[in-house]
Amino acid sequence: MRILVTGSSGFIGSHLVERLERNGNTVMQWDKKIGLNIKEILSLKNIDFVIHLAAIADVRRSIEFPDEYWENNVEYTKSLQDLCHEENVPLIYASSSCATSWSKSPYGTSKKVNELTAHKGQVGLRFTTVYGARCRESMFISKLMRGELTYSTDHIRDFIHVNDVVRAITIIKEEMEKGTELDPWYNVGTGKGNKVCDIARIKMNIKVKPGNDCEALDNTANIEPLSKLGWLPEIDVKEYVADKKSLLDFPKSIYLDLDSLYNDIEQSN
Repeated sequence: MRILVTGSSGFIGSHLVERLERNGNTVMQWDKKIGLNIKEILSLKNIDFVIHLAAIADVRRSIEFPDEYWENNVEYTKSLQDLCHEENVPLIYASSSCATSWSKSPYGTSKKVNELTAHKGQVGLRFTTVYGARCRESMFISKLMRGELTYSTDHIRDFIHVNDVVRAITIIKEEMEKGTELDPWYNVGTGKGNKVCDIARIKMNIKVKPGNDCEALDNTANIEPLSKLGWLPEIDVKEYVADKKSLLDFPKSIYLDLDSLYNDIEQSN
């Protein structure tokens, strides 16, 4: 199968491309980092499926640059949704748990609009708080694992590992190929919320500050609809953060003592 993946060089996209190719698919990568902007997609000739992950993220930044988020996340996404509909190509697109409290930020608004402009049969995935190798350096788990976090908050977050996210995407894709009647969107999280400050304390003893008003207090997902398709998360965030081997995902970490780490791994085998 020939699959177009937008945002293919990004955090989730790069992991997804690897999984799709391992499964024998031919992946057409599309990302600004390789000089390809989604506004330039004018035809889907010879494309069997589209997975649209390209977007400008960062809730707080969207407060400062709302027009940029509208143009990129809404206008370009709608054009791709329309093109997929016109050419009868199945589409999975990235939504966000921020769509639940969409009025808090331009980013959340952009994701909610994506769900409203999607055509019948196109499926949005409301990712919660994704972490793992290659995540943005500005993200909480990344800063925590590198020892660069200066404060935490008492927000409750549903942390989901990128491997579990990729599994969810591939399961939705397979169900669409079977012709299964699916919901317009699915929550993709673990269904378990953790206070951000509690996760931080696994590694660091730092001060707790109030969260930003543009962010939801709790983004714990209801994953029952997705679990009915045979998917369940496999990786626990507390175990991940506490596991020394996870430091290999964050090469700039001040905690990373490779000699000690490899000795621990050898002794555990």
